[in-house]
Amino acid sequence: MGMTTDPFSLLGLEPTAALDPAVVRQVFQERAAAVHPDHGADAADRAERTALFASLNEAQRCLSSTPQRLRVLLQVRYPELAASHAGAVMDGAFMELFGAVGAALEKAKAVQSRRAGVVSALARAMLMADETMAADAVMGALGAVNDAMGALERALPALDETMRSGEACGPQLKAAAARAGFLEKWQAQLRAAHAGAVG
Repeated sequence: MGMTTDPFSLLGLEPTAALDPAVVRQVFQERAAAVHPDHGADAADRAERTALFASLNEAQRCLSSTPQRLRVLLQVRYPELAASHAGAVMDGAFMELFGAVGAALEKAKAVQSRRAGVVSALARAMLMADETMAADAVMGALGAVNDAMGALERALPALDETMRSGEACGPQLKAAAARAGFLEKWQAQLRAAHAGAVG
C-alpha cells in the first residue's frame, strides 16, 4: 500500500465496506485543497505538502475501488485474518460465472487470432459473423459480472451493520474482498476483449 496511515484515517472516513465513491472524492478534494503543494511557504513545506498530497491521492484511489477498500478494511478490522494466506471459498454460482468469463474470453481471443491472418475482403466478411458472436458472448459475460458486482456492493451495508453490532465477520469480509477482486479483474479483461473482438 505504501502509506503509513490507512486510507480511511488519512481521509477522516469511518472504516466501512459500503462507501460512496462520490463521498470519497469530495473528502479528497477538500483535504487535498488544504495541503496543495502550490500553497507551500518554502521548499521544505512544498515537499511535505507534495508527499501528503500524494498520500491523499493514493487513499482516494484505494477507497474508490471496492476490492481495494475491502482489503484495507480487512487489514484495519481483522489484521490477523488479512495476513493469513487462507483462500476464500467460492460457491457454485461464482465458479459458473468464472466458466462463462473464461469461455467468452477464449472466443474473443480466437477471433483476434483469426483476424490477424485475414488478408482478403471475402475472408474478412466471413469473419464478421464470428466477431459478432464473440462480442455478444463477451458483453453477456460482462453483464453477468456487472450484476454480480452490483449484488456484492448492495450486500456491503449489511456487512457494515454486522461489524457495528460487534459481531465478528472477518471471514465474510475476506470472502467479499476476494470476490470483488475477481469481479474487478474480469470486468477489465472483458472490456479489453470486447475492444479487441470488434476491432
